[in-house]
Amino acid sequence: SEIVSGAVQDWDRGLIIGRRSFGKGLVQKPYPLPDGSMVRLTIQRYYTPTGRCIQKPYDEYKNDYFDRLERGEFFSADSIDLPDSLIYYTPNDREVYGGGGIIPDIFIPVDTSMNSKYFTDLRRKGLFNTFTLQFLDEQRDNITGQYKDMEFFKDQFEIDEALLDEFVGFAEDKGVEKNEEGLNRSKKMIKNLLKAMIARGIWKSDGYFYVVNDLNPMMVKAIEAIEGNAFEEMRLSYR
Repeated sequence: SEIVSGAVQDWDRGLIIGRRSFGKGLVQKPYPLPDGSMVRLTIQRYYTPTGRCIQKPYDEYKNDYFDRLERGEFFSADSIDLPDSLIYYTPNDREVYGGGGIIPDIFIPVDTSMNSKYFTDLRRKGLFNTFTLQFLDEQRDNITGQYKDMEFFKDQFEIDEALLDEFVGFAEDKGVEKNEEGLNRSKKMIKNLLKAMIARGIWKSDGYFYVVNDLNPMMVKAIEAIEGNAFEEMRLSYR
């Protein structure tokens, strides 16, 4: 993914949206040993078309997540260290940056406003999956009969308060105690994920992502960019 996104970016063919990628672009070659075991040695590194090395320094591996968190990189693009020596230029004279990983054209900060321990506990126990499977065992025919396709389902089906209360009660029976503060904070995400899981049970992965991406800030921004003039402003030529 880093090789592809780096090439797309370097050739001015599309927008890269999100946060800096991890930075691993190595090639390993296996060398068989006499005892039947094998050693994999790193023999090459991947570079993007402008000459940026995708691989970041090895000493950044161990504490990568915590270092980025401490710098504030997940929340602000200004926190990414970008010395002049790491600036490269695309054919359309756009600045792109080396140093390991791919830095997006449009930065999307982490949004923790709807997160809560309650939501995390619900996910870790797999309760969204279990509950929606049970729901579909009883309601599959009604859902498929009432909603002709996933587009109509997305527009018309709602997780009402009665179904949400049923899910909260189900979770309590499975050991996740109701937390009013966490429920209120994460209600929008809980409803969205329940609806997406129901869609997955009928239309598989297509249905899941079609619904769940409503709360995906990167997808929302991508749609805005496509519908707006971001390609022209950033001198991109996708045709």
